[in-house]
Amino acid sequence: MRRTWGTWGLLALLGSGCDAIDLSDITRRDAKTRVRPEPAGEHCPLGGQAVLTGLDQDRDGELDDAEVTATHYVCDRAPSEVRTRARAEPHGVNCALGGQAVQSGLDRDASGQLDDAEVTTTDYVCATAVANVLVRVRPVPPGAQCARGGQVTHAGHDANGNGLLEDAEISREVYGCDERAPVLSRVRELPSSVAPCDRGGAVVEAGADLDLDGTLDAEELDATAYACDVAPAYVKRVHYAMEPGGMNCPTGGTGVNAFEDADGDGSPDANAFQTTVYVCQAPRIHDGDFVVTSAVDLVALQGVGRLRGTLRIEAPTLTEAILPTLPVIDGSLVVQGNSSLRRLFLTSLRFVGGSVELRDNARLDGLGLGDDTRGLLRVAGSLVVENNPALPDLLGLVAVVPAHGISLRANNAIVQPGPLPNVVTLQGSLVIEDHLQLDRTPFIHLAHVHGDVFIVNNAKLPGPFGLDQLLTVDGELELRDNPVLEVLHPLARLTSVGDLHILGNARLPDTTGFAQLARARRILIQGNPVMTRAGDMPLLAQVERDFSVKYNAGLQRVHGLPQLRSVSVVSAVGNGHLVSLEAFHTQTRLDTLEVLGNARLTALGDFPALRHLDFLNVQGNEELTDLGLGELARVLTNFVVVDNVKLPTCKATALATRAFQGEPAGLHIDLNDDTATCP
Repeated sequence: MRRTWGTWGLLALLGSGCDAIDLSDITRRDAKTRVRPEPAGEHCPLGGQAVLTGLDQDRDGELDDAEVTATHYVCDRAPSEVRTRARAEPHGVNCALGGQAVQSGLDRDASGQLDDAEVTTTDYVCATAVANVLVRVRPVPPGAQCARGGQVTHAGHDANGNGLLEDAEISREVYGCDERAPVLSRVRELPSSVAPCDRGGAVVEAGADLDLDGTLDAEELDATAYACDVAPAYVKRVHYAMEPGGMNCPTGGTGVNAFEDADGDGSPDANAFQTTVYVCQAPRIHDGDFVVTSAVDLVALQGVGRLRGTLRIEAPTLTEAILPTLPVIDGSLVVQGNSSLRRLFLTSLRFVGGSVELRDNARLDGLGLGDDTRGLLRVAGSLVVENNPALPDLLGLVAVVPAHGISLRANNAIVQPGPLPNVVTLQGSLVIEDHLQLDRTPFIHLAHVHGDVFIVNNAKLPGPFGLDQLLTVDGELELRDNPVLEVLHPLARLTSVGDLHILGNARLPDTTGFAQLARARRILIQGNPVMTRAGDMPLLAQVERDFSVKYNAGLQRVHGLPQLRSVSVVSAVGNGHLVSLEAFHTQTRLDTLEVLGNARLTALGDFPALRHLDFLNVQGNEELTDLGLGELARVLTNFVVVDNVKLPTCKATALATRAFQGEPAGLHIDLNDDTATCP
């Protein structure tokens, strides 16, 4: 009965005006899938995912746990192992002294070994000149550390002796960053007397424009060639875009060909100047100061070509410091207090933006900065070589050209320093002081010093040998306390000087030797005990301030100044044997004439032409009997004649009456011979 009713009910619905009913809407149940993490365990040893499937029986849109009819597991595979392999790396670009190339990558095919296609990283583990110290070099991609990429160098001791530098063994890390720079070159005139062209010529200079300012700056010079006796206008240059890696440039670079083309045909003249200079790839740059306290720090700088900062080597246990690949230091190079250091060689160095200072290195006996066969080492500051008692000479500094000054002090093993021919002009001062054995200076081409020159307390220096080309000293030239100094003739070409001080030289007999000296601001000759004659300067025409001779115990005469027309002050003080001031016989006007304590001087008759003085000061001359200033007409401010026990007071009074035009307070005549009479 129930079934019949259901059938007729359904037929009634179908026959009515209502929409048709789709039976599939009543009977369909959707298949669903759910994924959940599967921990490591029975189904997946390394974990993975469980994929659950079934019908959504309650049609709520989700697969409930009761609706799951099947579970499939997608298990994680074991990760590819990182594998490495090593091969010998020969001497060359990557390792100057050889080493190993250590390659690493993922063993993606699970073959158990690293195939060529699987190599992703190569580290170079390089041998060094220091026993048991290794460096590891790895490329650095462009990024925050190096904007254009570069390399990172790790250094340390190979503690376990396996020939590999492991992470735990690294004690120093140095980044060297790439900077692309175009190559620039120029030709400029080389004046005469400048090494190596005595008669002048042209110099070809080339380098990378590291600061991209379009100008080849001094610190950017990398290659130099000299064309002696060739006018710069006749030197042509041709740039080659690429120099392959090899002898000239280990990693490649640019060759700049230069040649003489006097006929203007664009080709090299026959049998004339022709050369190629090479600018190698721009160096990798390390920013900031760098302090070397051990051998590890030193070798960590391998691969850095420019240090934008100061390099300090202060390592008491370091026995040698060798950096063959560093051409540019923007700051200073300071090598100080290395009590064990024997050898210092930075032969690739071409520019130092500060000073080069070598101080207090007790055992240093081998030295090489720059390489003069490849170019000069230009130093924007000063060269300081002080208290290196084992250094035998300065030959290792032949390439060094400091712009400012030079100080050589207390390098007590040096006898003959060897020439430094490239030093021609100094903007600062030259100091040569406190040497026990030095017998000459090394500056055979030095012509101009804009600061001072001090040659002081050099125990075995017989004369200023090595300064034969010196023409001008703008500041003070002081020769002081050199116990065996006997001659001054190496200064025969000197034409002008600021202050000339000749002081305390125990064996110097006279001042002969200044054959060309024409001008000085001041001359002081003092405390030279055996000197008998001063002057002997045949061309000296002007002394702007004072010419003074003081406390020279044996001095008898000041003479030999035939051209002297202008001097402000003449001072003779405490010269016990002085009898003549003949050198000043042509003077008509002085600001001051000071004659004090010259025990044997009898008269001032050596001033026969003197007519004008501001200040006359004559005191303590025991044998003085006559002033002898017959032409003196004016003394404007002070007239002091005191304590000349044999000088008749009446002669002093008569001269004062005739010539003194100052205030009464400026007149002092006392303690002379009041008993003598005057005609």
